[in-house]
Amino acid sequence: MEFYRKHRKFIKISGIIISATGVGWIITQINKTYRTLNSVLDTSVIHFMEPMKHVDHKQKVDDNFVLINWIKTYDNNEQAAKKGWNSLKFAYARRLLNMTNSENSAVRRRAVKQLAEIKNLDNWHYSLLAHILDARTAVGLARTEDVDPRFFIQPPYRYLSYNHEMIINSMKEFLIALNNRSKHSCMTYFINRAFFDQDAERLLDNESVSTELRRLIQSANDILPLCLESLLHHSTVKDYAKDIVLLNGLSLLMEIHNRFKNNPDINIILCNILSNISMYPELLENIYRTGWIGVLAEWVKESDIRISAPAARTLANLDSDDEFDAVYPQRMYVLHPMLRSDQNTNVDVVFVHGLLGGVFFTWRQRDRNETTIGFLGKKKGNETITAADANLKFMRSSDPAVREYIEGLQTQQQLEWDQLGQDFEFVLNDVPVNTNENATGPYTCPGNHQCVKQETKDSFSYTQCWPKDWLPEDCRYLRVIGVNYDTSLSMWAPICPAEQTKTTLEERSNEFLEKLLKAGVGQRSIIWVTHSMGGLLVKNILCKASESNSQELKNLCSNTKAIVFYSTPHIGSRLANLSQPTALVLWPSVEIQELREESPGLLQIHNKFLNVTNSYPIKIVSFVETKSTLVTAMKFNLLLVDPRSANPTVGEFFEIPQDHLGICKPANRQSFLYQKVLNLIKEFAEDPCTIKK
Repeated sequence: MEFYRKHRKFIKISGIIISATGVGWIITQINKTYRTLNSVLDTSVIHFMEPMKHVDHKQKVDDNFVLINWIKTYDNNEQAAKKGWNSLKFAYARRLLNMTNSENSAVRRRAVKQLAEIKNLDNWHYSLLAHILDARTAVGLARTEDVDPRFFIQPPYRYLSYNHEMIINSMKEFLIALNNRSKHSCMTYFINRAFFDQDAERLLDNESVSTELRRLIQSANDILPLCLESLLHHSTVKDYAKDIVLLNGLSLLMEIHNRFKNNPDINIILCNILSNISMYPELLENIYRTGWIGVLAEWVKESDIRISAPAARTLANLDSDDEFDAVYPQRMYVLHPMLRSDQNTNVDVVFVHGLLGGVFFTWRQRDRNETTIGFLGKKKGNETITAADANLKFMRSSDPAVREYIEGLQTQQQLEWDQLGQDFEFVLNDVPVNTNENATGPYTCPGNHQCVKQETKDSFSYTQCWPKDWLPEDCRYLRVIGVNYDTSLSMWAPICPAEQTKTTLEERSNEFLEKLLKAGVGQRSIIWVTHSMGGLLVKNILCKASESNSQELKNLCSNTKAIVFYSTPHIGSRLANLSQPTALVLWPSVEIQELREESPGLLQIHNKFLNVTNSYPIKIVSFVETKSTLVTAMKFNLLLVDPRSANPTVGEFFEIPQDHLGICKPANRQSFLYQKVLNLIKEFAEDPCTIKK
């Protein structure tokens, strides 16, 4: 310490000198290294190879460089942000899945709805969610609009290595095992004739072989659809649909679906088989694990109602959180809403077809081609593309810019027409040529009416079922149900010779009474829309309900607000009054025999029905044809239902210039046949006093 005090100045000077010397040495070494590196390459070569640097060019290069680097940085940031956002959505989806296990049905429904709204997750997210969610949640998602199909598990591939012949052999073995477990005469008949070969001893007794059937199934391509038809028929008998699942038939049917995805006929049969299986909710887990829920979610959005309606029925039956808490048995179809809906429902509109009809035929938009009746009750008509169809095809296939221009032009024309149309009234199509004194309109509509605005849309699109496509657009608070049953003019050529069921009007009424109650009909206001013999069925159903001691059945009468009859033969039809020689040729069916003019049974039903209308305030609207219907095989025109028989002597009555098959098929929404029914339904469905808050 003493030494430092004595030599402090010397020490400071020495430190400064040493530091300065060190810094100088470092700088010298850096300069030396820089010169050495520069001497390795002649930089003049680089300058020689570079283009001349102008100010504008240099600025452009610099701008591009900055832009490219910014894009790369943005992409990286966007990908990172998207990844983080998807992770958050996935975590949210996991939370919603936990909520789907709530004991509260309303909470489960809301969670499923929000889960379906989650979009654009990674594939592995959807795959994991699909394997986590349970069957009940999967059904709810399948009944939710615009759900991502990746939410549903893929089916197992058990028959991937099988060729077509092996699939047919598997179906053969399955049908034999199914018939051994739940024997039925129709299945026995089919197996005996379809698989009569060298293995006959393995099959059932084979005594006589149908030459026509064997010729039909000679090729492998023909036998598989026939097997499915037989299986469909078997699934309608008793509880035999359960056995299809218990024998692992769903996996085989899934393999058939995968190989015939683009075959609508195969899909229709498969969908109806599943629809019958859906009557047993305890089989839901089997249906889910075999991948059918995802397929049904696609089918329910099909434009072909023959596929979408059975699919909607299947999912509704499997949905334990359905707002209607209803079961739709065989022959009952929910046409609206086909998916889950939060809208209140005030009215059930029930459509019941008549002779030769069906949910998928009777309620179509009217064809421009003439429709006729075949000898065995089949509809005849040329399926040709209409001008509207051609225009629709053009609109769909045109250049996007052209299509946008056309749509804009149509919108402008519509706006101009709305202003002009206020001063005009249009006469509706299909206006009556005669009415009774109780009849009221509407017979016209203003030029700016909604149906006029929809004319272009209706001309560019064709509906297979106007109750499904038109009514929900034009009227709220509805549930639309279609009742389906088989009828024929003749008893020739039955589907299965071993089973010739004779179903009477009384038997059908008892059958549908039970099925309507299962579907929840009677719990709210009812409007019946019927065609031909369907009107007789509804009348008999209401008569039985009014005479019943069951309050549940009586509700069918007390809640019936209106009935629409399209050409219903209240006192019989001329078609049934066949001469003896003609009757021997036609071999009239049970339905035809019951429709004889002045039939005591029909008169009794009608008298009871008039008593029902006196006891309950039911509005009646009746339409009848004035044109004859062509029966092709016999080459004659026949007025199937005349005004005298179609007039129930109560309510409004209209004579319409259409034939028996066309009277329930409006050409568009400007038809009186549609507008009259629509106004009637609106009167009850949109009544402010009945709308639930």
